[in-house]
Amino acid sequence: MIVLQELTKRYADGVAVERICLEIDRGECVFLVGPSGCGKTTTLKMVNRLVEPSSGQVLLCGEDTRQAVPFELRRRIGYAFQQVGLFPHLRVGENIAITPQLLGWPAARVRARVDALLELVELPPDEFRDRPPGALSGGQQQRVGLARALAAEPEVLLLDEPFGALDPLTRDRLQQAFARIRRELGVTVLFVSHDMVEALLLADRIAVLDAGRLVQVGTPAELLAAPANRSVAELLSTPRRQTQAVESLLGGAA
Repeated sequence: MIVLQELTKRYADGVAVERICLEIDRGECVFLVGPSGCGKTTTLKMVNRLVEPSSGQVLLCGEDTRQAVPFELRRRIGYAFQQVGLFPHLRVGENIAITPQLLGWPAARVRARVDALLELVELPPDEFRDRPPGALSGGQQQRVGLARALAAEPEVLLLDEPFGALDPLTRDRLQQAFARIRRELGVTVLFVSHDMVEALLLADRIAVLDAGRLVQVGTPAELLAAPANRSVAELLSTPRRQTQAVESLLGGAA
């Protein structure tokens, strides 16, 4: 579904992403993880050409994305990110409807799609369709952002830490909702996250970046069993340290 071939991004002050090769199958959820500044978001944005590669290729369904008109390419790809970016002057339903309307969908189809997606993200349409974004909680805004990313029935979904700014309880609920929605729709997902727990729970495979290079790709079980190097092992140790800290606190309370 998505193929990255020797994908590279250079800036005047250095290389952000260097010769990444990665294949993502149809319906697969692949997480990009790694330390801050390792090139995760840059890699993600090169898929829909929000960032233009310096060299290498991105193939989407076998087509070189360099041959596509950028705005037409982006309308084929769902995209959601941490800041959500809902238009404050539009109602919830209008925010979700933007891309289908740009694609020329009939009004009845747009309305049906909006309502179906609000149901999917567990926001009853009659209650939420006409609300302004400012009347929503952070978790509700994230749900609307996910619905908007799915609005035009994309085959590919790009997610850039979409749950990163939420409280733990809301984040847990949205992660569960995302897992259910992905299974129901069969969409292909490339997901940037700094949270290894999130990656271990939700990913089919995890791609670990370090200093712009791809250092390991595998299932959560494969990475846990055999980290490729010290940097991968350190990333994987974070959830263990969190668990140990909680257990220590509980033991002290007891």
